[in-house]
Amino acid sequence: MKMSTKNKMILVSCVIVLAIITVVSLLNFDMNKILETVEAMPIGLKVLSMIGLIAAQIFLAFLPGEPLELASGYLFGAWNGTLICLIGSFLGTLLVYGLVRIFRHKIIDVMFASDKVKEAEALIASKKSMFWIFVLFLIPGSPKDVMTYLVSLGNIRLVKWLALTTIGRIPSIITSTFLSASFKSGDLVMTTMIALITLLLVIGGAIYYKRVIQKNDKIV
Repeated sequence: MKMSTKNKMILVSCVIVLAIITVVSLLNFDMNKILETVEAMPIGLKVLSMIGLIAAQIFLAFLPGEPLELASGYLFGAWNGTLICLIGSFLGTLLVYGLVRIFRHKIIDVMFASDKVKEAEALIASKKSMFWIFVLFLIPGSPKDVMTYLVSLGNIRLVKWLALTTIGRIPSIITSTFLSASFKSGDLVMTTMIALITLLLVIGGAIYYKRVIQKNDKIV
């Protein structure tokens, strides 16, 4: 079912307002102040605020998501923080899917550099694209956001895409939320172990991503 012009205008207006608020907030980013402000909120508002921030970050894909994931683990604990991040990511992916369906390449060209888009397009064009994309989503540090936008252009069903991206983001989110939660609890041994594991996964993920891109460039 096609969206009416009026509904499109309402959606675009909401997105613009959300983008402005998020950019202004992040330009004045101070983790300590944000933690103090959010921690002072009632629990319901605190949870909704974090979910909204994470969803906004998925939409504003040029902004890093790790600080919010760390803050979520610090404020709500490892498991609750992970759940909150997953809900926010789910809603953010849903928003991106809807916007890409409306604006197509116009919104993608605004969000990403052309070289990043070409890399991801080469991956998506491969015969096993969904397999590679799912594997890369499992790896912390991989470029999930550009793929979230580009895959939404294709014929993938929304339910399948939401399931793939939500499950795929779990390892990356867990490493962040458990890291900050263990740091808050004073467990320096666990904090160090998670930090080292995360670092190895990020390095390994970056190398793996480059190899997959090179492999698919040759095929394409």
